[in-house]
Amino acid sequence: MKITQVKEFNSLDFYKQFHNAIPERAGLYYWIFWPFKVDYLIDENYDLFIEKIKYYSSVNLHLFEEKATGYKFTVRVTERWFDNDIFGLSKPKKEILLKYLASCEENRKDFVEYLKLISFSRPFYVGKADNLNDRLRQHFEGRTEILKHLISSNINERDVLIGYEVLEKGIDEEVEGINSVFEEITQRIIKPALTKRPG
Repeated sequence: MKITQVKEFNSLDFYKQFHNAIPERAGLYYWIFWPFKVDYLIDENYDLFIEKIKYYSSVNLHLFEEKATGYKFTVRVTERWFDNDIFGLSKPKKEILLKYLASCEENRKDFVEYLKLISFSRPFYVGKADNLNDRLRQHFEGRTEILKHLISSNINERDVLIGYEVLEKGIDEEVEGINSVFEEITQRIIKPALTKRPG
């Protein structure tokens, strides 16, 4: 089995319009929350940039789990998210970050590259498909829970990027179910926020 990685991600709203750009091949796909576009990298409007940082920090793309205790209580567990408006930083650390970002445009560009490295290493959803085009269209058409969660979280479709990897057959015959194995390994290592998987 050989994996062909996609070189670029496109936005959810792009793929909803141009789903024919997605191959009808088996593979894995990744959803990433990424509200920073080129105009924000070069924009000299510091206040607008900070608003984007606050927006990025405020979006909590984590599912919760509930379990009845058998008595009168239900326990709800979720991954902890940020407690205040910028990454949950203490006031002194937040002030250091804001001073760093305010000092020059180059620092803002570097910070966005740093965030990109983190964001792209942990997508909020990972899935597999025997036909990437068919499966992603199911998501785009609202036949799964992902769009409902994004809508309830007030996330703009332009701020969600989707990328995929095509699984190519090697010289040997493809082992049945290997796509599912790759998906599970990926999910267990990355632990994407909106992927439901026990353990």
